[in-house]
Amino acid sequence: MKKILAIIFLGLLWCNPVYSEFVEKFNFNNLSEEEKLDKLSTLKWQNFEDPINHNFFLKKSNAEIYILETEYYLKDKKDINQYSWWQNGYEDVKNDLVIFAPTQTIYIEYKDVGYVTIDDWKAIEPTDLINEMREIQEAWKPILKEKGANYVEELNWVYKPTFDQQQNAVYVSYKANWNGKYGKAQTMQTNSIVLGRNGYLDISFTQEITNKTSEIKLKENANLAKEFTEGIVFLEGSKHADYKSGDKVAALSIGGLVAGTLGVKTLTKVGVLAKITPYILKFWWIILAPIAAIVGMSRNKKRTTKRRKRKEVDYD
Repeated sequence: MKKILAIIFLGLLWCNPVYSEFVEKFNFNNLSEEEKLDKLSTLKWQNFEDPINHNFFLKKSNAEIYILETEYYLKDKKDINQYSWWQNGYEDVKNDLVIFAPTQTIYIEYKDVGYVTIDDWKAIEPTDLINEMREIQEAWKPILKEKGANYVEELNWVYKPTFDQQQNAVYVSYKANWNGKYGKAQTMQTNSIVLGRNGYLDISFTQEITNKTSEIKLKENANLAKEFTEGIVFLEGSKHADYKSGDKVAALSIGGLVAGTLGVKTLTKVGVLAKITPYILKFWWIILAPIAAIVGMSRNKKRTTKRRKRKEVDYD
């Protein structure tokens, strides 16, 4: 296990802290390699030893998430906060589950906001969304340069926002070219929103790519995120189709939700500076590189292509 954990801390960088009584507050990079491994070993890694394919039950959402034997994860908030502190310099106050897969890192948050309507789906304009994302990055660039951090030079769609009516899920994927103190890099971000009766699961996938990564390969990787999402099932009584008159209805419909997930406010017409905060909070960790993708690859486990064939194996 320590050999794998050794790869994890290679990507950990120190930023300005956000204090919490639940995390150890110190500069992780000041530790020796052995000390770093010891600290990482204190986290409660799930499905790491004797891994199996299983359904993970996320109680607060009343949904099951299918986990492959090649994937391991953190589910306790304290561990997620501590890992985020060591990687990013601030705690993760929102995600309920962080999954480390062979080619990407997956962040899952359940938002109990009520039933999300889908009436305005056709009002979404992908061109407007990507242009606002670029506008945000341009506004943020001088701040990141001043801090000595990497900044985004270019953003492009891999997959424009699409809606899966059968699963009541939205998929969107884009790639970013980075530059700055830590050199040039490329990342691909894919987001999924899975709607339930009382709220939705917000899922972010990230991975590092290279200049040699073809467009075909990018789309194949984005499809892995889609396959992962297909393995998420809201249980009876909590499905989007289970909505009944009188249920709480979310303030945002699907159009506003997609814009908010991408960190833009197209539908509310706010200024650039107002958009920066939610965007950078959601994507700051991409600047530091998705180290878990390297970790997953080090396990040398064969990835199942038919990943979402559910089995009667539960584990929580």
